[in-house]
Amino acid sequence: MPRFRFLLKNEKLKQYHQIAFYIIFINLLAFVYIAIATTQKDIRISSIITAVILTGALAIDYFLEKLKNNEDTPYKLLAEYIIALAWFKAGFWWLALIFFILGMLYLGAKRKLLVSIFTDKILYPSLPQKHISWPELNAIILKDGLLTIDFKNNKLIQQAIDENSPVNEQEFNEFCRQQLNK
Repeated sequence: MPRFRFLLKNEKLKQYHQIAFYIIFINLLAFVYIAIATTQKDIRISSIITAVILTGALAIDYFLEKLKNNEDTPYKLLAEYIIALAWFKAGFWWLALIFFILGMLYLGAKRKLLVSIFTDKILYPSLPQKHISWPELNAIILKDGLLTIDFKNNKLIQQAIDENSPVNEQEFNEFCRQQLNK
């Protein structure tokens, strides 16, 4: 059971959402173009269906994000996977693979960055999750909402914690000091 647990700020999350939106929008335009330019009926129908679904996913995402103030919507991720399926159905398996991988990267980028502090180790949310033992550290300090992890090999990690993650800084720093002095 972790002694302390808190979220780190994901400061690039807004940029990830914008990149995902542009990828989806460019593909939406591509499917509209294919629907207009192709002479094959089955490709035209699948392109129109994909364009309608992508438009709906972006509209729902916009509604939930802007009007309801809910930033953790799955609709951009859903749109990424629909794009992959549509390209696969169109016979472009390599584009499907690229958009499937982009969807997986987007899913990983928007995950919650949870730090867990145990009496024997620290779990830091990197890819893959980093297990840090106390003997590897010179210091770990939380001050003014900024977590600083100082390693003995001169590596330093500094990350702002989420303001919705309440942590008693004095209690946290005292616990860390005790663990480092063991």
